[in-house]
Amino acid sequence: MAELRSAALLLLAASCAALLLAASASPSHSPPPAVYGVGDETGWAAPPGSSAGALNGWAAKRRFLVGDVLDFKYGDDDSVLLVRLGDYERCRAASPLRRFADGGGGTRFALARPGLFYFISGAPALCEAGQRMAVRVVDGALRPSLTSGAPTPAPAPAPAPGTQPSDTPPSGHRRLSLAHKQFAAAAIGFLAGFILIFTIVWLCVCCKN
Repeated sequence: MAELRSAALLLLAASCAALLLAASASPSHSPPPAVYGVGDETGWAAPPGSSAGALNGWAAKRRFLVGDVLDFKYGDDDSVLLVRLGDYERCRAASPLRRFADGGGGTRFALARPGLFYFISGAPALCEAGQRMAVRVVDGALRPSLTSGAPTPAPAPAPAPGTQPSDTPPSGHRRLSLAHKQFAAAAIGFLAGFILIFTIVWLCVCCKN
């Protein structure tokens, strides 16, 4: 029995070590954060004509994840303000959460949390003309795998001025990443192998006795 116990402990230690090695070597296939040029060719500017909701329409067509970056392009006489919902609805620029005025170089803003972000122009007249945007961000853990091939779900529509949206990100089923699936498969394989080898060793010891 002492030989059986020693063999079992040795096999268990070897299996645990191999499992930890497989877990540390599991590759991450999550793509890097995306960078979105706000407004595409128009940039961060008041929409022309009667397209007052153009920037919100642009945001509604995209699915923003935590870690993604908004790239605002604007002129020297403009700015980007991160504001609260009430200031967004009323185009109030007096007390923003953050103010960016980087001129011709533009501003890059990283979406660091899930929820809603509200942006307006620092010029109230431009904000009233439609230069404002609400962006909904979902958890970066939902970022699809590079090899999954699954289509990206459509985002929830960005709120229109005068509405009261919820700051709760849209619900959804989390998908296991490829790395997690590989780790689970490795764990099951090592467990099955351990049981098989343990059974063989036990039979051999019983036959000798």
